[in-house]
Amino acid sequence: MAQVPPRQLQRAERGKVTRLVTNASYTTPPVELIRLKRDGHALTESQISQLITQYQEHRLLDSQMAAFAMATCVQGMTSDETYYLTKAMLNSGTRLAWPPGPAVVDKHSTGGVGDKASLLIAPLLASFGVRVPMISGRGLGITGGTLDKLESIPQFNTSLSLNELQEIVNSTGCVIAGATEQIAPADRKLYGLRDVTGTVASIPLITSSILSKKLAESPDALIFDVKCGTGTSMQTFEEAQELAEMLVQTCVRFNVKAKAIITDMNQPLGTAIGNAAEVREALLSFAGSGPADLVHLATTFVFELLTLAGKTLTYQDVADNLTNGHAQNHFEDMVAKQGGNLCQLTSPNWTPLIAAEDGYLARVNTGALGALLVRMGGGRQLPEDTLNTQVSLAVPKKVGDSITRGEVIGAVSHPAPEAYLEQLREALQISAAPVDPRPLIIGTVIQNDQ
Repeated sequence: MAQVPPRQLQRAERGKVTRLVTNASYTTPPVELIRLKRDGHALTESQISQLITQYQEHRLLDSQMAAFAMATCVQGMTSDETYYLTKAMLNSGTRLAWPPGPAVVDKHSTGGVGDKASLLIAPLLASFGVRVPMISGRGLGITGGTLDKLESIPQFNTSLSLNELQEIVNSTGCVIAGATEQIAPADRKLYGLRDVTGTVASIPLITSSILSKKLAESPDALIFDVKCGTGTSMQTFEEAQELAEMLVQTCVRFNVKAKAIITDMNQPLGTAIGNAAEVREALLSFAGSGPADLVHLATTFVFELLTLAGKTLTYQDVADNLTNGHAQNHFEDMVAKQGGNLCQLTSPNWTPLIAAEDGYLARVNTGALGALLVRMGGGRQLPEDTLNTQVSLAVPKKVGDSITRGEVIGAVSHPAPEAYLEQLREALQISAAPVDPRPLIIGTVIQNDQ
């Protein structure tokens, strides 16, 4: 794909970021650096490093860093500044060191409603002999978190030390765990501030947050699932493309092979929405009974990432390993090594939503479904909120599917499902006329030399 200058860089080209300030030393007062960014100047590597170091060491006030984050949201950053910020946050902590051996690879999703693909992708990658140290996060708002899904498995431990993480990877081929305190601590501190100051939606800040953790894994290759639509933070294709390009371009600066695929999030991925139910759906996928869109996405990402890492194989090889027991063995081994007990995983108690008319599924308000799950207790509005991992929703139909009056078009699993059934119905729009299905994969961004 031709590289299209992202909006924030286009602003720079139009004169918004007009001058690289080179006369400021490492000891420039923080308030002056904030003013420079507020006024649209591009900062140097030493200036950005100064801000991150002083903030990590509690020599910069939260209010000052909040002001800098807001200035960044408004003015944007050049690709150089984004690289410098990522580097500073990465260098605030420890990087994993791997002995010579198989390639180290990982996948990151920007998060969406019903997105349980990582549960399939990590063990499927491991089934081909690569090492997968997947550092993941928790859900906040409408988008679910991989760690929350796995913690619906009784006793599953996502809080591992670096040594434990590497031991499990060396033993099973894959691990899915949270970032330790040693990995990108500056990002953890800054993200908590951004969340309460309305500065999450900044592509340079998103890029540096993602990559400071992923690059700490010391990967050979990374692939990004950049979601686009009502069920995620990137609402438009243009926003998703800008983020995808920034992620790939920044990886190039760190000499890491990278690719980004933009996928549709204007309807849930798979059928289940909710932590324990999504783990159940992953298990069904290993058994050959998973939703077609989830299986296709997982298989595609694994094939593309393994190819990027230099593996010679076919798409069919990957599809076969998903359902022939190889990937499932790695998943079950990983769960056991992280203390989980799959035998105790609960099953949803579904109450069905019945179609009142014939027609076609025309639209799914995916954001409304994510918000509904939060109201049911299955998602967080604040980082400290406690989850009910058992509540869930299901939408078995895809946009364009025909609907017959009296058939099941959705379901709710909750102790008091009645009110939520009607809210689920409101999120599904049915048309009398046929509707075209939505494509799952809507764009790709690769390195310039690929």
